Amino acid sequence: MAFTTYPEFWINTRDFSTTGLIFNGVGCAFWVIAYAAIVRTMIKNKFVEMPFFIAAGNLAWEFIWSTTYFPDTGILFAIQYQGAFLLDCFIFYYVLKHGAEHIKMPEIKKHFKAICLVCLIAWIPVNYFFVKNGFDTSIGANSGFILNIIISVLYPVVMIQTGAQWFSKTVAWSKMLGTGLITVSLFFFYPENQFVQTLGIIVLVLDCFYIYLLYLFQKKPV
Repeated sequence: MAFTTYPEFWINTRDFSTTGLIFNGVGCAFWVIAYAAIVRTMIKNKFVEMPFFIAAGNLAWEFIWSTTYFPDTGILFAIQYQGAFLLDCFIFYYVLKHGAEHIKMPEIKKHFKAICLVCLIAWIPVNYFFVKNGFDTSIGANSGFILNIIISVLYPVVMIQTGAQWFSKTVAWSKMLGTGLITVSLFFFYPENQFVQTLGIIVLVLDCFYIYLLYLFQKKPV
C-alpha cells in the first residue's frame, strides 16, 4: 500500500483532481478549526463537549493516520492530519481530567478514566487492521466516516442530556462544513465508492439536524 510511506508530493495533483483536492483541503481545515474550538471551550469552561467514546476513537484514528499510514493526497494534507492529532491529544487529556464531572451514571463516573483508556486501547487496533486488511481508502475516508456517523449520532444525545449551553456553535458549523466539503471531494476521488459517499451524505444530514437542535435548545431558558 502506497500510503504506508510519507507522501511524495506537497499536493498530489498527479493522482487526484485539483477540484477534489481543494474541497478536501478546505474540509480538513474546517475540522482543525472544530478541534481548536473544542480546545478553547474546554480550557475556558473545563468542559469537553466531544463524547468520551468518540474522543477515544478520534485520537486512535488520528494516531494511526499520523504515524503508521499517511494520506497520499500530499504532504500538506498529512500535516493537517498530524495537527489534528496534536489537538486530539489535548482534547483526550481534558476528557480524562474533566469528563467525569458531567457524567450522569454513577457506575461510569466511578471508573471513568479506566473506561476512556480501555476505549482508546480498543480503537487503535480496530483502526489499524481496518486499513491493513484493505477496507479503507488511501486517505482513511471509510474509517473516518464510520467514526463520523458515531460522532453525529452521539452529539445531539449528549448535548440534550448535558445542557445546550455548554456546546459551541463554532464546533457545530465547522464540523458540518468540514465533513460536507470532504464528502464532495470523495465524489471526485472515489466516484465508484458509493459506500463512503452514502456515509458522507448521512453525516451531513445528521450534522444539519444537530445544528438545528443546538439553536433550538440554546434559545430555551436554562
